[in-house]
Amino acid sequence: MKKIIALIFVFVIAMEMNAQNQTDREYIISQTNVERLMELSNEFAEAQRKFGKPLKEKIIDQRGVEHYFSHFDAQGKPVYFSLENETAAQASSIDHIRIGGDSGLDLDGSGVVFAIWEGSNPRVTHQEFDGRINLIDTTVINHHATHVSGILIATGIQAQAGGMAPLANIDAFTTMGWANEIPVWAANGGMINNHSYTLGNPGADYVQYGVYDDISKLWDDYSYNAPYLIMCTGASNNGSQGYNPDNSRFDLLPRNKLGKNSIVIGACNEVWDYTGPSSVSQASFTSWGPTDDWRIKPDISAVGVNSYSTREDSDTDYGTGQGSSYASPVVAGGLGLLQQHYHNLNGIYMKAATAKGLILSTTDEAGAHDGPDFSNGWGLFNAQKAAKVISNDGTTAMISELSLLQNESYSIDITTDGTQPLTVAISWTDPSAEPTNSGIHNDPTPMLVNDLDLRVLSQSTEYFPWMMEPNAAFDNYNTPATKGDNYRDNIEVIFEENIEAGVHTVQISHKGDLLFGSQDFSLIINGIVLEPTSVSEINLLNSEIVVYPNPIDDVLKIDIQSPPSKLLKIDVLDLTGRTQLHAQYPYNNTLELEVSTLSSGIYFLNIRNEENALIGVEKIVIN
Repeated sequence: MKKIIALIFVFVIAMEMNAQNQTDREYIISQTNVERLMELSNEFAEAQRKFGKPLKEKIIDQRGVEHYFSHFDAQGKPVYFSLENETAAQASSIDHIRIGGDSGLDLDGSGVVFAIWEGSNPRVTHQEFDGRINLIDTTVINHHATHVSGILIATGIQAQAGGMAPLANIDAFTTMGWANEIPVWAANGGMINNHSYTLGNPGADYVQYGVYDDISKLWDDYSYNAPYLIMCTGASNNGSQGYNPDNSRFDLLPRNKLGKNSIVIGACNEVWDYTGPSSVSQASFTSWGPTDDWRIKPDISAVGVNSYSTREDSDTDYGTGQGSSYASPVVAGGLGLLQQHYHNLNGIYMKAATAKGLILSTTDEAGAHDGPDFSNGWGLFNAQKAAKVISNDGTTAMISELSLLQNESYSIDITTDGTQPLTVAISWTDPSAEPTNSGIHNDPTPMLVNDLDLRVLSQSTEYFPWMMEPNAAFDNYNTPATKGDNYRDNIEVIFEENIEAGVHTVQISHKGDLLFGSQDFSLIINGIVLEPTSVSEINLLNSEIVVYPNPIDDVLKIDIQSPPSKLLKIDVLDLTGRTQLHAQYPYNNTLELEVSTLSSGIYFLNIRNEENALIGVEKIVIN
């Protein structure tokens, strides 16, 4: 991939004034296909220019709902967007990991910059924002944008309105420029963005729901070329509109909710005290999946009713609303805290696929049956569970960012003690698919491009991931999830409540050809037993170890004062425990270890004496 660091777009300066560390931003940019993102932005803009301006920038339908111009489709017809309408922190356990929570993590979103695309601007002078919103596109102030912004970052001057990430920042855009601006924002190192709007023409055309089209493809193009870009969007509020001829709420996801890589959030009612799946009930208005090719959408649920947040009438105005619009920033804000936690421990942020796999594999069960479904997705967002996996990475959990090459497989042995459930998940940012444009209603052609497969093997059993299996008519929406060969979704999760104690093999392989010859993926494992020394930081007796720089580009320097050995053995291990580099050194005040041959990521530096006893472990990050 060719990377272009210098960009000349006008909002770059404003973005760099925000809180996200410039070193982190530059690292994300180095992993991003900036050239392709800029091409996507320019291609869309060029295609739009020939159509000029729309006859109407705002129209009102027969129900009185306002729709705003977004762009022209390939035939030159104007496409409009509509806003998705209007305790959540408690329901998703964000209050436990936020400042003052009982987890002790005291996360506040520091260093995180969100982006929002809204019909208008939030009230940036509101007392809850403290100058932490940058207006990139300037227009009128709107209640919807102000409410969403409050859910994300309100300081909590009025405690009930406290945001998920109360010290984070926002770059605020309007939806009229989304197609040009999203790739540019990503090319500048942006990570988490929220989209509380629905794209589509007014007047429901039921046949178009669930169809992977040019907009779905565009969203996947953005994600694939920006591996740290997390795109959150509400599932939309079509559930109670009667658009489905059978009057059910299934198969009502519009075009910008159908990308494989984005996180689509459904709205549920308030959850005051989660005691089991029956504690979660879906809001009457929220749209349900699946996609036409039977992928599991929405991905996850969060509270979207009785949402109390900032409003636009004054700097001290607050109000209540409901809608999937307000469920989406709950998850986006929680992801900001999880990224902060991961960065605090590891010095870098998670890739989007890692973050998605993490939150979808740690949900609270929801729905009538075990496993995912088309109304709740993978379940109710639980930020505390996800944060615990990050905290336990290297003891009872493992988070790895890996790559699978054509015709290769990956395997790792894990150990369980029989006392806790085992969860193994893989998640990957899949290349965009070509829409079939077949004209067939509910065309089941899979949109998955690179089909990875996850299995867990023991001496007596082969464990398979969850999947939703259609019947011949593709209309068994309420059928419980099964376990088998999932060839539709780009996340696979194996969950075993009562797995036996012993050694098991996690195996990842692929079917067919991998586009571009490889596929990056994230592996998240929870419920295992690892050697304590693989994660402990052991101080040398009567001596010190100083490792720098960390993160590292090419050469790692190790300063050791008064080592208890004349010969030091150095090993660099990846997160699976495999030795990736080995060296031996006679004692010297400063040792230099060349690490440029290693892939970027997190490693452990093990230092042993000449008797092979472990005398020091340091966690290192390679850029």
